[in-house]
Amino acid sequence: MTAAPLSPYRTIIEALLAVEGCTHLGARFIPLSGEPVFYPYREILARAKAAAGVLQARGLEPGDRVAVALPTCVGFLSTFLGIQLAGGIPAALYPPFRLGRLEEYHARTLGMLTRIGARFLVTDSRIAKLLGRIARDADCLAAVFDVRELDGPAVWQPAAPEPDSPAFLQFSSGTTREPRAVIMTHQNLLANLEMMNAVFRSFLPPEYPREAVCWLPLYHDMGLVGCMFNGLYHPATIDYIAPEAFIARPALWLQTLSRFRGAVSPAPQFAYSLCASRIRDEEMAGVDLSGWVIALNGAEPIDPEAMRLFSDRFSRWGLRASAMTPVYGLAEAGLAVTFSDTRKPPLVREFDREALSEGSEARPGVGRELPSVGRPFPGLDVRIADEGDRPLPEGRVGRILIRGGSITPGYFGDPEATAETIRDGWLDTGDLGFISGGELFIAGRLKDLIIIRGRNVAPQEIEEALWGLPGIRPGCVVAVGAQVDQKGEELIVLAEQDPRHPRPEAELAEAVRERILERAALCPWHVQILGPGTLPRTSSGKMRRQEALRLFLAGELLPPEKMGTLRILKEVAKSQVAWGRFRLKRRRSA
Repeated sequence: MTAAPLSPYRTIIEALLAVEGCTHLGARFIPLSGEPVFYPYREILARAKAAAGVLQARGLEPGDRVAVALPTCVGFLSTFLGIQLAGGIPAALYPPFRLGRLEEYHARTLGMLTRIGARFLVTDSRIAKLLGRIARDADCLAAVFDVRELDGPAVWQPAAPEPDSPAFLQFSSGTTREPRAVIMTHQNLLANLEMMNAVFRSFLPPEYPREAVCWLPLYHDMGLVGCMFNGLYHPATIDYIAPEAFIARPALWLQTLSRFRGAVSPAPQFAYSLCASRIRDEEMAGVDLSGWVIALNGAEPIDPEAMRLFSDRFSRWGLRASAMTPVYGLAEAGLAVTFSDTRKPPLVREFDREALSEGSEARPGVGRELPSVGRPFPGLDVRIADEGDRPLPEGRVGRILIRGGSITPGYFGDPEATAETIRDGWLDTGDLGFISGGELFIAGRLKDLIIIRGRNVAPQEIEEALWGLPGIRPGCVVAVGAQVDQKGEELIVLAEQDPRHPRPEAELAEAVRERILERAALCPWHVQILGPGTLPRTSSGKMRRQEALRLFLAGELLPPEKMGTLRILKEVAKSQVAWGRFRLKRRRSA
């Protein structure tokens, strides 16, 4: 392990107060229409202090957990930071963005609130319309605040948390299990921010503007730590686009990068593919992407071909091949673990598919292309280990274990999960990978691994094979293994149909089989064509493969309910009744 760079601060509160006089850098919010609104960090910190004072006046005690369910807005920043300034522990929740899955949203959100024992919830009037049932059933909640109530005036009493106390709780994505509340201490957060700061300083030329663009949701670690906290710590101006605005008009992302000369912007693979397929040439009129130095690509499996398509497509507007930067990270590490060299194009190697799947050996050959996700950050150690946690040599596939100053001490209120995941100081990421030439390559997710007649198959290998297949929604495919008879696991492919390219289901299923046989040398036992939006997802949009399999086998993998105006009004009415019961219950307990 290389030496970790040391942060000059003991807690994130000290880091926040260091930028409270900053007027030239801050947060800029980019609407779909209209002019951007800029808030200097001085104003954001003033708002945060006001929010901290109100919360303290309303009974917030040091260590209280406060849930935050807000969209991308200045109120999210002032609330989240205000909770920290008051000595509380914030935890961001995702808003109800999939209206056709409200029952699932209610159950998951209630579980998260209960798991952390949230004493307060901060939201806004729009989101609150659908949160009544959750508030009513969350016995831990003492009060719910509208974000406007935190505007003050109130006197903030400075808090003095210990460096090893929680700075916030970050819910894991929940791809293979229910979301867990990852504890991120002040030390952990500062360690990861300083690691990233050191890398950005080394890769970003000094003449580049201190500007980055973020459309990622702030309840996700890539948006929260990678953008919001990085912008405050570095410091740099962050241009925020709401996730729903990006989905509606992907070109807004690239237009914003050009307009404000954003040097850094992160995204998962699906976003790059969406841009390559959806953005029209006329939307790129006047766009210059030559200032985009670091296009971070992480948070989900990276498809080399889709990565190349994006780079090639937008090279006409000045995007350099070296900008694309595959990375690896997870909430349990604060965020970042490895980082590719931004001075060179991404490193992609082809490996022998049979050796990779049957012998767990990564050797050059034909069959599977994988991108490097770079080398560990200074201060982090990465080890590839077998089932017994014994180190494996370079070129062998095994569990990815990490240790270092940014690694979480565990999961809030879940000692069993903590002991299962952190052993002898090493965090078991649950991912499979290998080291080649000193660089890390991700081979798959252990719990999602499919074993077919002795061959280990990463579902990503199957799912990536269907990228670009006419009739299949890009990124809306799940490959899973299931025991269907005494012979062992069989491959099941669940794929959503693209309504823009309608094809008969039987024809499309056959095209899926042919593509998988051609590119992955496997024949699926069953292919199920699904309606758009059917596959279950995490709050960050990742596919929940095991949940999809469970629903499929139970005959319950159905499209989301159609939410017309009347149905939404009924849900709002039910929520309002539940809010009344919540307030009555709180009055009785007061």
